[in-house]
Amino acid sequence: MSRLKKLIFLALLVLPPFSAAGAKTIADARGEVVRETMTFLNTPYLWGGMHPGTGMDCSAFVKLVYDKAGLNLPRVSKEQFSQTLYLSPSGVLPGDLIFFAMKNPGTARVDHVGIYVGKGFFVHASFSSGVHIDSVSNPYYYSRLVSLRKYGGF
Repeated sequence: MSRLKKLIFLALLVLPPFSAAGAKTIADARGEVVRETMTFLNTPYLWGGMHPGTGMDCSAFVKLVYDKAGLNLPRVSKEQFSQTLYLSPSGVLPGDLIFFAMKNPGTARVDHVGIYVGKGFFVHASFSSGVHIDSVSNPYYYSRLVSLRKYGGF
């Protein structure tokens, strides 16, 4: 296990849940992102899908959640990755993004994204389970973890 992955894992487990200690508008936006993630739980997965009624893929889910909070992100995970800012493991907060290399574990080839919701958990749209909550410590996801990133305005 790489040192960076250990740091990310430890930080995600020990960070306190979201607090409104930062700027009020940023805190409100983060809170809205986290609340919105929960409204899409159990939405089916559909590759290329962009509608909760028919199904969504991971990047559409993230884009829709951010759009509802008044924040603009690109449509696909690679572009979402490139238009967000790197976070150290100690800096991650609920509402931040978590990126994975699902097809090529161990590389930085981002092809999956989720939203960190606190205490080591993230919400994402997976092929097998649709939109649901998973633990970053799940070995399947942890082994594919690429980066933690934040929206430019956070």
